[in-house]
Amino acid sequence: MANLEVRKPTDEQNTVITSPEKVFTVIAAAGAGKTFVLVERYLRHVEEERLGPDQILTITFTKKAAAEMKERIVGRLRAKGLYDHAQVAETGPIQTIHSFCERLLRENSLEAGLDPQFEIMSEAQSTRLTVECVREALASSLEDEPEAEGLMRYLAGKRHGFGDNKSPYGILETAVERVLQELRSSPFDRESVTRWYANATSLRAFWEDRVRAEVPEKALALFDADGSADLNTRTQLSCKAAGVPVPAWAKGKIDLVAEDEAVRHTCGLVQLACAAWWRMDREMLRRQSLDFAALEIRAERLLKRSEVTRQRLRNQYLVVMVDESQDVNPIQYQLLNLLGSERIMMVGDAQQSIYGFRQADVRLFKQRSEATSTKRLAKNWRSVPGILNFVDLVFSRLWGPDYKPMNLNTGPMDFDADEQTSFEGVEIWRQGPKDTRTTARFIQQLIERENVSRSDIAVLVRDSMGALAIQQSLTDAGIPNRIAGGSEKFYTRLEVRDLANTLRALADPYDDFSMLAMLRSPMVGLTLDSITLLGLNSPVIEQLATFEPPLVEDIPRLSAFLAWYSPLRQHADRLSAWEVLSEIFAKSDYLPALARRNRADHLLANARKLLTLAAQEPELGPLEFAERIREIQDLRHKEGDAPADDDAADLVKIMTIHKAKGLEWPVVVIPQTDKRLSGRARDVVVEPSLGLVATKFSKGQALMHKMLTEKRKRLDDEEEKRVLYVALTRAKSRLCICLSPVTSVPTVSKLIAGVIDPAQMPGVKIRE
Repeated sequence: MANLEVRKPTDEQNTVITSPEKVFTVIAAAGAGKTFVLVERYLRHVEEERLGPDQILTITFTKKAAAEMKERIVGRLRAKGLYDHAQVAETGPIQTIHSFCERLLRENSLEAGLDPQFEIMSEAQSTRLTVECVREALASSLEDEPEAEGLMRYLAGKRHGFGDNKSPYGILETAVERVLQELRSSPFDRESVTRWYANATSLRAFWEDRVRAEVPEKALALFDADGSADLNTRTQLSCKAAGVPVPAWAKGKIDLVAEDEAVRHTCGLVQLACAAWWRMDREMLRRQSLDFAALEIRAERLLKRSEVTRQRLRNQYLVVMVDESQDVNPIQYQLLNLLGSERIMMVGDAQQSIYGFRQADVRLFKQRSEATSTKRLAKNWRSVPGILNFVDLVFSRLWGPDYKPMNLNTGPMDFDADEQTSFEGVEIWRQGPKDTRTTARFIQQLIERENVSRSDIAVLVRDSMGALAIQQSLTDAGIPNRIAGGSEKFYTRLEVRDLANTLRALADPYDDFSMLAMLRSPMVGLTLDSITLLGLNSPVIEQLATFEPPLVEDIPRLSAFLAWYSPLRQHADRLSAWEVLSEIFAKSDYLPALARRNRADHLLANARKLLTLAAQEPELGPLEFAERIREIQDLRHKEGDAPADDDAADLVKIMTIHKAKGLEWPVVVIPQTDKRLSGRARDVVVEPSLGLVATKFSKGQALMHKMLTEKRKRLDDEEEKRVLYVALTRAKSRLCICLSPVTSVPTVSKLIAGVIDPAQMPGVKIRE
């Protein structure tokens, strides 16, 4: 149950809660109490303005945030004796953006062209459909799209230079998938994209329009002085003639042959993506099953073309409140605008925008902040003053005057004044690159020497590889831990593979590999000696009834196995996968065998999670579900492990920074500061907000690829700093930053070392 303790709002918070303005934006710093403010303003609408909870549309961007918001609001309404309102709020429009889209489409299904009982795809289902449609597009005849056919021939003739040990076909498939995913989440429809990339002539015209938009305004009037020159030359000449700096992406020379190739290759790539896009739309309509991107697209199109629906929503929702507005993508932003609400409050923080990989565009929030009345929640109430001083100092130097300090006890701080500022609560852990053992040793010191509770510690990593590395070191040090939200390696876990092999062996007993793998696994547990003898003769299934194990301990194991396997195999092919798994769990010794292993709680939780996933697809038989698992493994689909304990368990939490957003812990450890900040240059660059795609499959440099690469690097660098800001602001009383020796590679360690010297900061503790 959320904390329902009623506290008095600060003057800063009260200004937002009681504001009479109808349309405004709230910029809320980390730990500034924005959820408290949202709840209190919601209550004000209900109590003072007599609005019903069904008239207040409250949108968040995660299920967890929506659940927390609803719990707080319902609890506060009940505490005030407003039980009828609490009941309405419990089932009312306090929801994620995707839940809102789903509700909108179901309530207007006829106008949206959907069955009101349409389904929502899981991420795994969406991934599978994407791959199926991409492969179908690559395999189809492309006689009307010579650029696509030409790209396929060009890559088929390549032998070197692609990296990642992928075949040219694999490179093309991956590129098409990426372009498809990003363009589907862009503000542009498939018809427009198809038109822009129809052929080399249309693409050149489209690129020219986009280049013009990037040329400095003073130079634009001179851009056509030499209309016969290429875009790069025209950009350089116009800027020089206007006396303005030449943009970085336009400096130097461009290989015109490579430019021509890039135009043709880019056309071909996007044509393939659009062909797969068309197939996805067709298949989703046929199945009446939508993924999240399709939910947003269809909801936005419904509102765009239906004045009746827009008017009904305006009459239904008299107030709109949007949380985490910095994470809105272009389609979601258009959707919110189409609501046409006369009373809307959007709350967010550009400094915490870290979901660019989901097409969240922080520029939209900044533009709205400039276009509407703006209020601030600047004071951080989460962290101790020393941590706030540290974060304020680092980011006032990284972001300059754009940064808004969070420690406002005595007004804006002057860090260069003679009076010393304390940074107590901050620790710098000196260690080598990728030295997770030292990180674990320092965490052990906190626990054993300083009596810090394990459950108070969170280790915030950048990626799943970092999570697995620190987990191994903590486990080796004997420190109980858990990767919160899973390591996204679920489908490759041995227990999942064991169960998949068992399903195959039941559906097809003559599959020797699956049979032997099952017999060796904890499902049966035969020794390697028995497995070797059984493997000498095929088929294995025909030997089992008369097989005499060489080791005595295998005799009861084989007997117990045959007792449940033989009757189950007789009808397994007529059951669904979840029914077969249920029988396996009930009649075999598999779950007891897992319970005797290390980390038994995690193994058992994953086994039960697989049963749950199978139950979600009851139409799949055991062999089909086993094949589905293998396919997902090949696609490297990310699925987190099942939670094996609750959040209050006494163990160290490991979590990615992105998943930690909105959370807090007494002690936060930040490793992986030696990780390179920006990735390597890509052969394919996409800027969804502009509908732009550019390729570099040949050696030469093309202007559009150069421009988009430079733009993407700038955006990525800005987001990396925001990721660091989010990580540093999760700590309440102790912030521990692992710093590695600085090299020429851009890293967090280098970023921090460039603006501060921890040794000269009073109160900072240094461990070495």
